[in-house]
Amino acid sequence: MIEIINKNLESNAYDGEKLIGRCQYRIDGDKWVIYHTDIDKDYGGRGIALSLVESIISSAREEGKRIVLECSYVRHIFEKYREKYTDIIAE
Repeated sequence: MIEIINKNLESNAYDGEKLIGRCQYRIDGDKWVIYHTDIDKDYGGRGIALSLVESIISSAREEGKRIVLECSYVRHIFEKYREKYTDIIAE
């Protein structure tokens, strides 16, 4: 079972003890800048990267923060599901 843990400015995916994915962000005032997402190639295509991004989005919403899209994967996700994320994207 894949476990997602969001702490220390990153969201990590684990398969047991093995780190299989990471989505990193930094804080810039009231914005969270997501700048990197990567998944172990053996775990690609399973929606893990999306789960990592959504974990950060959920935490940002809870804290009233907005997201800046530096990571190309995150930009792709936000474009694909624009209606779902319009409230969280920083101008």
